[in-house]
Amino acid sequence: MNKVNATGVRDALIFHALFFAIAIPVALSTAGNTLGVALVVFAIAYNVALPLIGKWRGHDEWFGLWKFLLPLSIALPCADWMLVERMGTLTFPDHGIVRLGGAVPVYFMGLWIMLLWQVCWLAMATRKPYAVVAALSLGGFLIWEWAARPMNLWHAQDVLQVQGFAIYPLIPEMLLAIGALWLWNTLKNKPYKQQFLGALALAVFYAGALSLSLLWIG
Repeated sequence: MNKVNATGVRDALIFHALFFAIAIPVALSTAGNTLGVALVVFAIAYNVALPLIGKWRGHDEWFGLWKFLLPLSIALPCADWMLVERMGTLTFPDHGIVRLGGAVPVYFMGLWIMLLWQVCWLAMATRKPYAVVAALSLGGFLIWEWAARPMNLWHAQDVLQVQGFAIYPLIPEMLLAIGALWLWNTLKNKPYKQQFLGALALAVFYAGALSLSLLWIG
């Protein structure tokens, strides 16, 4: 790891430790419409603070990765919309927040990036980034899936579950993170239009991977 990467990793770890030290206790101590408002605030705060701090600390690639992942994060709830409306395998409790297609709370557009950015950035500081991003994303999404029900964020239904969380999304989520890192490495020096289209294409890939995983694992 070179000096720039080491500084970037350190700053990223500090930023996320501070952010989640505030966000997680608040999310755990609130419910109903108050939780919905809190999640909207945290989604916006994260996506404002992360690029600003990246710019302030001189981490140009930190900012660039966020800019690449943002349209992906915004598009990914469309896959959840499919699971709610067409597959019937997912439901979101009503927290009084506007929903995409009447199905997925809009704050999820700003939540996906919170995990994807972290695992991609940390993986890039290692010698085997794709193995690391696979491991980190699998572990991270496993924690998310496990914590979603007690935090009343979403509930899986009518699918294979272990301890209350669904199994079928885990492999597609891991492939999503691997794909995000690969696309970033491929497109980071290309015009932003190509990065934007690549991010949207990855969201479509993820929806297809979810569908196949649901078919094969259920």
